[in-house]
Amino acid sequence: MGDPLRRPTRRVQISVFVAALAVLAAGCAAFPQPKTETSDDLAGTYYLNGTDAQGTEYGGRLEITVAEQPDEYDMQWIITGSIQIGTGTRSGSHLDVEWETVTGTTDKEHGEASSGTAEYTIDTDGTLRGTRTIDGVEGTGTEEAFPVAE
Repeated sequence: MGDPLRRPTRRVQISVFVAALAVLAAGCAAFPQPKTETSDDLAGTYYLNGTDAQGTEYGGRLEITVAEQPDEYDMQWIITGSIQIGTGTRSGSHLDVEWETVTGTTDKEHGEASSGTAEYTIDTDGTLRGTRTIDGVEGTGTEEAFPVAE
């Protein structure tokens, strides 16, 4: 039998370290981890440029905040002539939105506030690029929203 006070060999130390890492990795995979704020989180301020379905260019600002449901966001656009609010649902690199005008520009034919949908692709740098529609109006507009570095 060897000396009980003898230090373990380097090979034994490495084997114990590797085994401990394997146990830690298995434990992390077995239990869901809490959602943490990451650099790809959509919440924040964006500058935006767009062209509506009639070809009119506009610019403004978009605020996105985290909503109560997972992968859901509250959105507010302040653009030329109006303020719009909406809710977006994220699925991977896509964001689907329903929006409505709360003040400003209205549907000129009916005198009603505008509403519609938007579909964005989320680029790796956080830029949103997509299309917007207005209920009752033919055609599709485009919009790009660029995150403001804070």
